[in-house]
Amino acid sequence: MFAFTSLFRPFAASVAQISAVRFASKTHRATYKRWRKTATGFKRGLQGRKHGNAGFTQRVLRGRTGTAYSTHTQSKILQRLLPNM
Repeated sequence: MFAFTSLFRPFAASVAQISAVRFASKTHRATYKRWRKTATGFKRGLQGRKHGNAGFTQRVLRGRTGTAYSTHTQSKILQRLLPNM
């Protein structure tokens, strides 16, 4: 007679091996494309200047130009999202 337990035995062993695998930390790619590492934290460009700016005055557009720096709280989050930087 054919025993069904022998069919499931290899599967049970592989489940135990899979659960023992450690999670590999990965870089958050969207964050990597927006932020750059500096000596004291992170920086990024300001948003809102790519397209659709025809109706705005030069004064408003100048305010949308430049660099934004991370706060202390943001830096903690960014260090977790970008472990390899």
